[in-house]
Amino acid sequence: MLIACVRKGDKYSDEYVLKLQRMVRRHLPPEAGCTFVCLTDKHIPGVLCENLTEDLPGWWSKLEVFKLGEPTLYFDLDVVITGNLSPVLEWQGFGIIQDWWMPGFNSSVMRLNGDEEYLLKDFRRDRMSQYYMGDQQWITERMPDAKTFPAHWFPSFKADKCFGPAPPDDALAVIFHGEPKPCHFLSGWVKDKWD
Repeated sequence: MLIACVRKGDKYSDEYVLKLQRMVRRHLPPEAGCTFVCLTDKHIPGVLCENLTEDLPGWWSKLEVFKLGEPTLYFDLDVVITGNLSPVLEWQGFGIIQDWWMPGFNSSVMRLNGDEEYLLKDFRRDRMSQYYMGDQQWITERMPDAKTFPAHWFPSFKADKCFGPAPPDDALAVIFHGEPKPCHFLSGWVKDKWD
């Protein structure tokens, strides 16, 4: 199985990719045999990189993960992995997060079968302005019946108020959508886990 992320432009530094790679390796069972790959527009030393080819802007670049064509566990760069990832590796079928604030999905973590390439092939650039929530609104429209992960697996730092001395015990990763980002924490569990 692939473990994938997407990094385009300068919003996220190499540090985010390298830290995600380390967090993934720490929380995978040794026998998992997964390969970490970053779809990107620039080389990142120490990371297996695959070129972005569609020249989609910003968050729309995430749609390129659907071209990989094999089982893939996708993470946004602003997640902090906090627990053993075995349950999501064993997940059957496509999986995605139910958004915390509105109807539809949040695409910060996805489990792909490898047969979802149509989500990229069918996308029309001239319709981007219709999707104010970007790629996740497109995915919600095209896959309205997708299975969502158990809510406790991937809590939102803000919506689920993960402000205590430790992340929730049963979380696999905490999602830092919007602000703040993991790099803003100079102490506490976020700093300790985001490494």
